[in-house]
Amino acid sequence: MAQRGGLGPWGVVLVCVDALLIVALVIILVTWPDSGTSQPAPTGDAEATAEADGSDDGESPEAAEDAAADGDEPSQDPEIEVPEDALDVAAFALPSGNIWCEIAADAATCVIEAFSFSPPEVADCAADSVGYRWEVSAEGAGPLCGTAPEQPGDLAELDYGQVTQVGDILCESTEGGPVCRSISSGHGLQIARGGTRTF
Repeated sequence: MAQRGGLGPWGVVLVCVDALLIVALVIILVTWPDSGTSQPAPTGDAEATAEADGSDDGESPEAAEDAAADGDEPSQDPEIEVPEDALDVAAFALPSGNIWCEIAADAATCVIEAFSFSPPEVADCAADSVGYRWEVSAEGAGPLCGTAPEQPGDLAELDYGQVTQVGDILCESTEGGPVCRSISSGHGLQIARGGTRTF
């Protein structure tokens, strides 16, 4: 007499295989890395610069500690945490003296006096006037036209690892150059003798 309503041995095997495939698909989807988390490459030949220069701020921004920005586009909610020990310093120089920044409530401008990277083009600006000045605000970050102005003589020195916040702008002094960002939008920049990046 024939069996009724049973799957049979092959039917049971197929159901088990289907269940395992569904579980594997769920695991892959949950653990799949976000494709937007790749870090942008710095401008310029940072390795060659670091070897030839041997000075502070010679490391590329790629080697510097990146506290909150992981990709080209900031997230809708950047969730940038301001350290409790953040200073309230509106103008500072890095220990090397080659880079200094001035911070207003809604933007920061950083100046690098000597660099070896190839700066990006800026519309209506001579090639020898680009790469020295960089600005970040909630709207974005990038180079400004103009050569390096004279560094003010009364700037505070921000030691590597120290952080300062003025209004919406948070800046950290690192051996790979200053990292300044808008707390509200996540846009930021990092500049160093061997290269720059914006995010």
